[in-house]
Amino acid sequence: MSRAMWVIGNWKQHHLPEAAMTCARTIADGVAAASAGAHRVSVGVAPPYLSLAAARTACRPVSDLWLFAQDVGAQDTGAHTGEVGPAMIAHAGCSGSIVGHSERRADYGDTDGLVRRKLHAVLSAGLHAVLCVGERLESRDAGTHESVVLTQLSLALSDLSPELVGPRLIIAYEPVWAIGTGRTATGEQAAAMHRCIRGWLGQTWATAGSDRSILYGGSVKPDNAGALVAAGDIDGFLVGGASLEAPSLLAIVRATATAPVVQAP
Repeated sequence: MSRAMWVIGNWKQHHLPEAAMTCARTIADGVAAASAGAHRVSVGVAPPYLSLAAARTACRPVSDLWLFAQDVGAQDTGAHTGEVGPAMIAHAGCSGSIVGHSERRADYGDTDGLVRRKLHAVLSAGLHAVLCVGERLESRDAGTHESVVLTQLSLALSDLSPELVGPRLIIAYEPVWAIGTGRTATGEQAAAMHRCIRGWLGQTWATAGSDRSILYGGSVKPDNAGALVAAGDIDGFLVGGASLEAPSLLAIVRATATAPVVQAP
């Protein structure tokens, strides 16, 4: 089956409600034109919690613009100060959440075990999950990048019910050394890792390797998105800084929709 193409903007700690509403509305208004190409692209934004309600007014899942949370608690309710669980983000209008972003892992103590619990909680709640995996520069230079990424995948997906390894699970490969540094993995580097991930998924989950969407997230911009997609096996992007302005994100959507796509069977 053909894999779904996605472009998801992660706004991180940016955009207060008014700015979030304006940006989301502009994106929603431009999605149809920007995604008109050989490949249909689903588009989403992930505002900070404070701005979810404001952005929600512009979001129409499936047809125009999906709403995601940037992170989620590993439990729905309880004595967990500061946590926002799957039921809460669903109530806020989110269709899913990013899980295991490199900044959460590096700066806020999200261990592989915690990422696994968050992932299971989101998928069990019937929501989409964008599971982030990726290596640091030292692993890339040491040639251990594939084993690092596959270990992260293996630990996150361990004990996951096979029925949950479906279209609601999206993988995002983010080479940590290419986030916010101005450096970008070459199309060949990104495509090679995507093939590695897809091969592992196929061995572990049978058909899941061929039909799971695997996004790239590493300093994606309008001027490199098309070439990255054309490298093959890249099903769209998790976009950081370039998603903060609607025209920039829409340009990435347009490049994704119109680039020649090579998808391995």
